[in-house]
Amino acid sequence: MPEPIHNPRARRSSSVNVDRVEIDARTVVVAVEGELDLWSSPQLKRVLHDEITARHAVVVDLSRVAFMDSTALGVLVGVHRRLTGEERMAIAAARPEVLRLFELSGIATSFRVFATREAALAYVTDGAAGATPRETPPLTADAALMLGIVSTAMPFAQSAEDQAERWLRVLRHHGEAGALLASLGMSEAPVGEPDHEDRPVHYALGDSDAVATVTERASSLAVARGAPKLGTVDVLRAVVQTYGSTFHQVMAAHGVDPAELSARLADTEPAPAEN
Repeated sequence: MPEPIHNPRARRSSSVNVDRVEIDARTVVVAVEGELDLWSSPQLKRVLHDEITARHAVVVDLSRVAFMDSTALGVLVGVHRRLTGEERMAIAAARPEVLRLFELSGIATSFRVFATREAALAYVTDGAAGATPRETPPLTADAALMLGIVSTAMPFAQSAEDQAERWLRVLRHHGEAGALLASLGMSEAPVGEPDHEDRPVHYALGDSDAVATVTERASSLAVARGAPKLGTVDVLRAVVQTYGSTFHQVMAAHGVDPAELSARLADTEPAPAEN
């Protein structure tokens, strides 16, 4: 298993593969697989520098990065700071342990972080000739981490109720959504703990990916309020709309009055997302 993202133990060697997927003349996806650390970071730096210089729009897909340290983070920061007005870089599909490093470093707000490669591509190509308008705003640090965590838990859900329970468990610990749920007296004790946690069963409401469905709806809500980023309250609103009475039942089991939550969501606009 990969070592924890915060493990300071020095490594003598590392393995990383960096693939380039050309989208068009000005856009490329840099897909990284393996471990990003002191030894492999120079390779990433060279690739990003070359691709941004040649194409101007780069998506860094971190979905297969199992380990990342501060050296690699420094590479991303350095490249990002050198972007000109015509150049764009976005981070896509990073795992929760990588997202935690972004969050703990305090620089997460500087990056454009997206849950999927497709959403990141929509961002970097926004404004290019022939590009469609951007419909998916980048994620706040809290929302990115929360969606990363729930993505790892959702494949084990046994039913719609189980999915709703998993959303609630994660939402209550992140950002403004967590603060809102806590203010409504949400209990910490899990309800309806599912059996067979080790046997993944994919179940979604009319979609093969429940997280993608909720993220898409949350994106629409964030765009509607003119937010520069998608926040945790947008996700909470989207979960309520997606699961309806099923989510209401799960909330009630945790001591949250669904009617009171609906009223709070209707009356309280989410705070502006960080730039």
